[in-house]
Amino acid sequence: MALPPIPSQSEVAASVYGTWRLLLGDRGGLTYFGSGEAGFWRSCWVLGAVLPLNLLIYVIQASTTDAPFSLGLLALVGFTVVIAWYGYALAAHYVLPALDRSERYYDYMIPEFWSSLPVVVVQFVAIALESTGALPGSLGKVLTVASFGGALWLRAQIIRLSLDVGYGVSVGLVIGSLVFNAVLAAMLIPG
Repeated sequence: MALPPIPSQSEVAASVYGTWRLLLGDRGGLTYFGSGEAGFWRSCWVLGAVLPLNLLIYVIQASTTDAPFSLGLLALVGFTVVIAWYGYALAAHYVLPALDRSERYYDYMIPEFWSSLPVVVVQFVAIALESTGALPGSLGKVLTVASFGGALWLRAQIIRLSLDVGYGVSVGLVIGSLVFNAVLAAMLIPG
């Protein structure tokens, strides 16, 4: 199988707009993403943008704390991000049948992947502003916490709208994804 083409600027812009609409709870936001297997593989290109931003976030956080830092550890963080990305897709493949939603796998995973781009950009900006002290007082910390809260809300909305489930199920799946990522990070990243 050949790699799908890199998404165009208009496809990226449409996905950002669709993500915004999903954040607001608008089911119509789902129409701004690709569909099916081809749409899934095209959405995987987003990892190429979010991986470097995740690594920069790690570098910023390591430089402002006593956390250990090395190029080997940075590579391990990158490896963990990739494993978490595709591991989550694999986990969803097995969880959705238990919810009687297996036919909605692509409907869910495509916006989930695409939404990572604006989420990580916002989180990167928030963390960079907080770490440089560019914002007065504790405003940087508030912005960082708000960016993570917004990301969790968005994930719950994507699950609720794409899988057509209630808030209880969507919140449960968000919590499950957080546990999945925490366990994976604990297993792969020392300290």
